[in-house]
Amino acid sequence: MPVRAIWRPPWYAWALLGLVGLGLTYKFFPSRLQGHWLIVTPVAILVGVLATRRLWELPPAVTMCVAIALSIFSGGWGQIGLSGIPLNRLFIVLALLQVFLRAPGTAHMPRVQIRNVHLLMCFTVMYVFASAATSGTLTSKASLLSLFDVFGIAPFLMFLVAPSVFSGQRERNLLLTTLVGIGIYLGITAIFEILGPHGLVVPSYITANDVIRPGVLRAGGPFQSPVANGFATFACSVAALMAFLQWRQQRKRYIALAAGTVSAFGCFLTLERGVWIAATAAIAVTALGTRTGRRWLVPGFLVCALAIGGALFMSSALAHKTSQRANAQESVWDRQNQTSAGLRMVADKPLLGVGWDRYEARGLDYFRQPADYPMTGYTSVVTIGTPAPILPLHNTYLAYAVELGLLGAVLWLASLGWAIGIAALGKGPSALRPWKLGLLAIAAFFLVVGLFDPHKQPFPMVLLMTWAGIALGSKPLSAHARNKNTSEWNNLGVSSIAT
Repeated sequence: MPVRAIWRPPWYAWALLGLVGLGLTYKFFPSRLQGHWLIVTPVAILVGVLATRRLWELPPAVTMCVAIALSIFSGGWGQIGLSGIPLNRLFIVLALLQVFLRAPGTAHMPRVQIRNVHLLMCFTVMYVFASAATSGTLTSKASLLSLFDVFGIAPFLMFLVAPSVFSGQRERNLLLTTLVGIGIYLGITAIFEILGPHGLVVPSYITANDVIRPGVLRAGGPFQSPVANGFATFACSVAALMAFLQWRQQRKRYIALAAGTVSAFGCFLTLERGVWIAATAAIAVTALGTRTGRRWLVPGFLVCALAIGGALFMSSALAHKTSQRANAQESVWDRQNQTSAGLRMVADKPLLGVGWDRYEARGLDYFRQPADYPMTGYTSVVTIGTPAPILPLHNTYLAYAVELGLLGAVLWLASLGWAIGIAALGKGPSALRPWKLGLLAIAAFFLVVGLFDPHKQPFPMVLLMTWAGIALGSKPLSAHARNKNTSEWNNLGVSSIAT
């Protein structure tokens, strides 16, 4: 007997979903219903509907793990050839629908609990909506997607449902496995992207983007952003370390160790100084939080230094690129000019800011020629006849203070800090202690790197908030619910990963 009522949509609801998909394709992608696509597209929609129907029966943890994995390609779906269809957002929406519409996989899942921090997050999102409405960016697709993906709607919702979705050990092991797999892919891709052979980089748009990117080649991976790639590889290395310590089968522990090694090296290959500083600070903060960590902090740094030194010694090309990046002066000037312009904007409109996603339209007016270095940082290219694209502010906190004012920036930081604080420092079962320590590491990385670089990709916030929700925990399942949950996973053919 199920613990809570569930809902299975009737067959005609899935048929209607397929017709809606076909209609949206005709409206937004009419070329996909011409020529040979007239057959391929309906078949693809049919397969998608059948896959969605199957996913609806599975625990929401499966859908959320797929959504997190696909988030690494956010912004690149058009380059892959999917006409810009945001698969990661679709899976996030599907996972949320599974939870709130009570799909079969939620029958024995703890109920979602509303806490005061969720109310603050809701108020923060409403504030940003008001800012976008008053500044005229509410109708902008890019502004809305940034609000949904990066600022907080999707991440805050993931934080809300994650304690219930990942309340069981099997669900948490599934996420660990997902992150180990992502870490192997991102680490190997970073190695091929920087050291070659470039022909092995998949998808190919990664190397195509590297060709047009100015400056020293850095490992941006599928994110096309060294900062997001640095966060992802660091977070995956943390997950790999947790998997290595928790998993029992020797072969799987070797896989976790390999994933941690290549993802950590991939983090270094981003050649982003902000990423290096954030990784060092995160390791130090986490190690100081435990007795064992304090004992191994210095030896660990020595091992990392020797490993990196050995890699630089063996590869003169990598050593040259690292030296170039470490000594690059123009990016320092960029940040100095951007910070000065941003502070002028905050001084001009301190309380409410210039409006959500309005920095690029207003920022150039606040740049001034410094006395002792060039005025750079407002654009990365020179165009003829058209305005040059404005670079984003390379400081997440200053960027939010500029656009949302000090009030909006404080609301966002309070929401983030409150969520991380109660998750990492709150009491919970011993099974969640590794997740709390892991949260401390990736949160420290996220907060430090935000001082040097903008967060423009959805993956960092989505993973951080999901991880925080897991570390926060939920009310334990009853014995009957645990037994039923185990039976459901076994019926789906999913065995325990940790054994």
